[in-house]
Amino acid sequence: MTDCAAQVMKLIILGSGTCVPSLKRNAPGYYLEAEECRILVDCGSGTLLQLEKAGRSYKDIDAVFITHKHPDHFADLMPLIHALLATPDLGRVKDLYVFSPKGFTEYYEASVASVLGHPKGFIVRNMEIRDHLDFGPFKIATVKTIHSADSIAYRFERGGKAIVFTGDADYDQGIIALARNADLLITDCSFPDSLKAKGHLSAKECGMVAAKAGARKLVLSHLYPATSPDMDRINESREAFDGEIVLAEDLMTINI
Repeated sequence: MTDCAAQVMKLIILGSGTCVPSLKRNAPGYYLEAEECRILVDCGSGTLLQLEKAGRSYKDIDAVFITHKHPDHFADLMPLIHALLATPDLGRVKDLYVFSPKGFTEYYEASVASVLGHPKGFIVRNMEIRDHLDFGPFKIATVKTIHSADSIAYRFERGGKAIVFTGDADYDQGIIALARNADLLITDCSFPDSLKAKGHLSAKECGMVAAKAGARKLVLSHLYPATSPDMDRINESREAFDGEIVLAEDLMTINI
């Protein structure tokens, strides 16, 4: 689909937060890079600015993978396309791929294309996600999650390594299967166990998913503000998972 090549996978966490405004945690967004292929997994409000802070550029993005149609996960899609259209002397010609769950294309046409129109110099290619696909150097698998009608999780593989993003998800066997033997598992850890919310993983459940999947490293992300210390989520996850656990921070870089 593209001529991207890759040697390693690099992940930058652009937003470890949620829809709740925070000076510490931006809305959800992840930058995944393999050599010349650069993608976003979700792009909540503020993602473009976070890219600049991370030393990366919106100009280079090849594709956006959206987990579901809640604003905190795709709000910067329109600003991204607007910037690609309006940046002086950019003259982008390579297509921008937008991979999303079923139904997003209709939303895009009604709410994004109706405002920005269709670019003349490049094409925004809206692709409804399949169970498996290849993009650049990545082999990608997905599974439906328990959260919203359209929510999905993603698994990106390259060179025998795998990164899994649960997106917003509750505990179920689907995400455990998708995360099987993953080198890096980034989970929705919205709340500590005491504040468990339907449609989201609690901290201990994140550990259970990682343990049952045999994941090597667990990153707790999508963190709502809580009155308890952040370390409590790590401790609760550790009740079920004895591997490496990291609390996501904005602009954190992880090489796989």
